[in-house]
Amino acid sequence: MDGRNSERQGNLIPEFEGPQYCGTGYRVLVICNDGAYFLRHRLLVVTHLASIGVDVTVIAGGDLIPAESIRGWKYIHVPIERFRFDPFGDAALMIRTARTIHAFKPHAVHLVTLKPAIFSGFVSIVSRLLHGYPKQVLITLPGLGRMMSPKAPGQRRYPVASTLTLLAFRMLSRRNYVHFTFETRHDCEFWADRGIANDRNSSLIDGAGVDPDLFYPLETPRCSRTTKVLFASRLLKSKGLSTFLKVAHDLAHRSDVEFVVAGVPDDHDPDAIPHRDLERMTEIRFLGHVTDMPNLLRQCDIVCLPTTYGEGIPRILIEAAATGLASIASSHPGCREAVEDGVTGQILSATSDAEMRRELSDAIVGYLERPDLLKKHKQAAYRHFQSRQFDQAAVADRFTKLLGVPAAPSSE
Repeated sequence: MDGRNSERQGNLIPEFEGPQYCGTGYRVLVICNDGAYFLRHRLLVVTHLASIGVDVTVIAGGDLIPAESIRGWKYIHVPIERFRFDPFGDAALMIRTARTIHAFKPHAVHLVTLKPAIFSGFVSIVSRLLHGYPKQVLITLPGLGRMMSPKAPGQRRYPVASTLTLLAFRMLSRRNYVHFTFETRHDCEFWADRGIANDRNSSLIDGAGVDPDLFYPLETPRCSRTTKVLFASRLLKSKGLSTFLKVAHDLAHRSDVEFVVAGVPDDHDPDAIPHRDLERMTEIRFLGHVTDMPNLLRQCDIVCLPTTYGEGIPRILIEAAATGLASIASSHPGCREAVEDGVTGQILSATSDAEMRRELSDAIVGYLERPDLLKKHKQAAYRHFQSRQFDQAAVADRFTKLLGVPAAPSSE
């Protein structure tokens, strides 16, 4: 591993420069549908809030968050069905939210993803009407998700659920203490067209932020005859993994390229590719869950994400840019925010699976045959990361302000 900033590698509480806040006595409740997603995408902000004295409680579904990851904040696990509405489970989430708000009396509630926004958002409104708290409700929608995304022919639709979601969000958006955050202008316009988002009640924030002291390029570029192409995301077909695997099969005859897959197995997701199938494939090197993503990225050259999933700005594309990797991604609004086509990587315009497979293969072969172009795009990717507010300090500051954390008294 590159020795740069090695003294910071083990620091779990990031250091931030910029506006100072006094969080002592301020209480924030964060509710997220999945613990694994929270750890990967939202932990940095919660850690920052705790470091400035904010009393933070996190409610999350999915797998249990390991005890060693809980530093300076409290955690409550609640089973949350991520893939469908569940009357009993959703009622349990509302009851847990109500009890926690009543006991904790948060100044602000931060709701991440659709289901907490709908059910915990409703409870937050009722609690404010009855008891006067929370004072702020912040709703973060990192993407449209499967339910609200425009569907291609043959994809499953959710007409009743999407209609109920729109009705719930219209109710929430009428409260002047409710604020929405989105990661792409496309998503903001999607909700604006439906009478929910506007200039007063919504903000754009570039992703969840990454730590530039962990994600940075090698000082000496990696020299190898083999170009390493990485897919690192949830192991879902809609994330483009099936396309990536087909291209790996198509190019298996080439000795100058290696295909690597990393991601947390989630065999409960109906869209998942079973990790046992991935372990049997000889065309790829399957790593499973990787704890040291910065080091893995520095060992690779290209990140691929031919996704059709309705997400915001994919974190892996930001991490790739921060470590100086070229990216090949679909023409998804979030991908276009992170990748400059022809400058920091390549955007695939395909709309069908067959076209996506062909375009992805051509893009990879193009880099293999033009290493000078790959080098140019890798260097440009790092410059792009530096020019955008993708680092965690900028993101943490935006969320801290929106949650209403008081500024520290002036020393003057």
